[in-house]
Amino acid sequence: MAEIIITFCIFLLVYSLIIARTKLKNIPFWLIMSIGAILVMVYGIIPLESALKSINLQVIGFLFGMFSITTALEKSGVINWIIGLTLAKLREKTNNIIIMIVFLSGILSAFIVNDTAAILLVPFAISICNQMKVKPSIVLISIAIGINVGSVMTPIGSPQNLLIASQSGIPLPFISFVSLLGPPTIINLLLSGLILKHYYKKELIVSRQQLTNQLSIQNHQDNKEYKLANGISEVDRTEKLFSNRLAKISTAVFLCTLGAIVSSEIGNMFTGVYIDIGIISLAGALVLYIVSGDRISILKSVNYSVIVFFICMFIFTAALWTSGLIPGLMDYFPSFRLDDNTTNNTQDVIEYTLYNNTIISAVSIFVSQILSNVPFVASYIPFMIQNGFDESHISEWMMLSAASTIAGNLTIIGAASTIIIMQTAESKGMKVFTFFEFFKIGSLLTVVNVAIYYLFLALYNL
Repeated sequence: MAEIIITFCIFLLVYSLIIARTKLKNIPFWLIMSIGAILVMVYGIIPLESALKSINLQVIGFLFGMFSITTALEKSGVINWIIGLTLAKLREKTNNIIIMIVFLSGILSAFIVNDTAAILLVPFAISICNQMKVKPSIVLISIAIGINVGSVMTPIGSPQNLLIASQSGIPLPFISFVSLLGPPTIINLLLSGLILKHYYKKELIVSRQQLTNQLSIQNHQDNKEYKLANGISEVDRTEKLFSNRLAKISTAVFLCTLGAIVSSEIGNMFTGVYIDIGIISLAGALVLYIVSGDRISILKSVNYSVIVFFICMFIFTAALWTSGLIPGLMDYFPSFRLDDNTTNNTQDVIEYTLYNNTIISAVSIFVSQILSNVPFVASYIPFMIQNGFDESHISEWMMLSAASTIAGNLTIIGAASTIIIMQTAESKGMKVFTFFEFFKIGSLLTVVNVAIYYLFLALYNL
């Protein structure tokens, strides 16, 4: 009982620091989680050996590898080129700029991890606001929503998806995510863009001539600008970019890494041989560091704060679980209904799944506003496994992924990526959105997005 009380006090401290961080000079999330991890070890809530074992090396390896590759893509200018090329297509379609921002943010986050996309897209937001005189909060909210929605559809789109893919035991995680969550994600990106466009229609007074004449994308690493001037053809810009050795190498490594992840799962279907995505990601990064001449610069620019955050989060959530605090709280949650493998009635199985998905959705959205979605999922996965969920319950695992990620659309504390956007924008002098400004439109989008995923997974079970 004493352990539970101490753990609860530490939890309250960590949560209070997260809530009050804006009044504490924006103390970093990794530092807050580090304090929590250190305290649970100091007070003996979790032994050092157990703490080390709780660290998911697959996730850490994947994050380091993918952060290395995406850092190279950013430094080489490939990310800016993709953003600039997309925006150049809007010269005659400025009325759809919000929809395009949502789609661009969503697609990027699905393949380069949402936290990375959050950092890379802030300079893009600055450029759009300067060129089109759009209120910064509109662009930043559109990016945040797009990142949250888009990151749902792959196991590498968000850390919580990676946790589900690695710990749930579901077969062929990449294919499962894309096939089950890909279509509803595309629908949600479109609906979110349309809703945001309508919601902000009075404020979206855009000068089409400004966007047509010039659209510059600021590179926040070296303050250079990638100019989309009318006098340079798309072909010339592309040839100039890929004459850069780092651009060629980083693009090739990125595409080969994604291809290897998909190929591993396809190979597993026919041969039973499966290579862990963490190993694939690290292998891609290793090739990048060996071949590239910019290895030191890339290594220094990797987002280590996110990696430290996850290492400490694994330790902290393991302590919450082993102390009995989380299992005790879970007792107050609605119980699941699982097939006992003796029921041959398909209708009963469908009803059980829909009921479970309802519980998972409600709990994910609510608790993510307290813990944020990644720590919530890290704590909830063991609870689901303890209650009998395994690799056969694909629909429930997909619902956990969708609902916990979309929970980030409800409030600014629901997802770390939203906080990252706000922190990065503030550091560059932008005026960011308020809690209630985000909540007013986010609450509507949360309901719409979760409903789409719920209905799509319901159809999957029929």
